[in-house]
Amino acid sequence: MRAALLLLTLSAPAQAACPGETLFSCTIGPKTVQVCHDAGSVTYSFGPKDAPELTLTEPLVSVAATRWPENMNATATWETVEFFTNGYFYEVWTGLDADLRDGGVKVRQGTTLIADLACDPDTATPMDRLSVLKQGLGQCWDPDSQGWTPSCT
Repeated sequence: MRAALLLLTLSAPAQAACPGETLFSCTIGPKTVQVCHDAGSVTYSFGPKDAPELTLTEPLVSVAATRWPENMNATATWETVEFFTNGYFYEVWTGLDADLRDGGVKVRQGTTLIADLACDPDTATPMDRLSVLKQGLGQCWDPDSQGWTPSCT
């Protein structure tokens, strides 16, 4: 577990708390996971809330994100967003089944799962705003390819 937490802190300088609008947050022990949107970018941060140990930023237009189901009025939903750096993938996920919301972070090196950290109970927030932002760019979710199309034509 100590090695997994070390991997979560590799490769990025510490910065202030996530800028802009919070799209997702939860706590994992004494640390906070946040996904935020600001000025056309999506930022992942992990660590103490006011001094994250890792921050990664991707353009909103190209950040890898998934959602299920297409009908967001369903009783069970989940959403993910993924960030990549130095051979590591950081996948933040959140799900809602009935009234139970949970989430976490999965860290992979290639296809090997390095860490699977669950949010503390009752701390995960919805991430559905990310889909709204991608739709605002003119992108549409394609359930067949499980990806965002560059346009809704």
